[in-house]
Amino acid sequence: MKHLSQLLQDMRIYWKINNVPNISDVHLFLLKDLINISKPNNILEIWTANGFSTIWMWEELVKYWWHITTIDFSPQSYKIAQTNFKTSWLEKSITSLFWNALDIVPTLSENYDFVFIDGMMRRSVDFLWLTWNKINTWWIIIIDDVIKFKHKMIWLDDFLEKHDISYNILPIDSDDGIMMIIKPDISIPYDKLSH
Repeated sequence: MKHLSQLLQDMRIYWKINNVPNISDVHLFLLKDLINISKPNNILEIWTANGFSTIWMWEELVKYWWHITTIDFSPQSYKIAQTNFKTSWLEKSITSLFWNALDIVPTLSENYDFVFIDGMMRRSVDFLWLTWNKINTWWIIIIDDVIKFKHKMIWLDDFLEKHDISYNILPIDSDDGIMMIIKPDISIPYDKLSH
């Protein structure tokens, strides 16, 4: 694990120097705790960036049989993430897709136990809507930056209220937090996923 810890430290230094918007350490530890408690087998991450959060989650998931699919449509981010996955020897444990999540998520055939949404804040409701019926009942959905960027998350509150979806907002940082949804036993047909 020393190799992996050093890689994560190097990545942390790189993204601070180059202003890569990764999630905070507090968020990372919360994700790790949630994964440790829920023990998911199949994770979907929307927005890979440099792969920092993906590799961080792997440190917990390595204890179980698991897989993670992560999606990003930035050529630069995708290229950097691939390098980091190769360096950490995780290529076989991660399905990394270079695609717009809005287009690729509807084509995914798998179901997921844990979904982490952390990209294009104004499309957060669309990511939730597209993943909803791919998330196993009573499993976890996390949406990041819901306090700091609430003004960008157009229609998210309306969508949650319209479909009577309960959630908790956890103020993790001094100026930000996450939304956590435990998916209820509700199936919403795609033709009704309008906002």
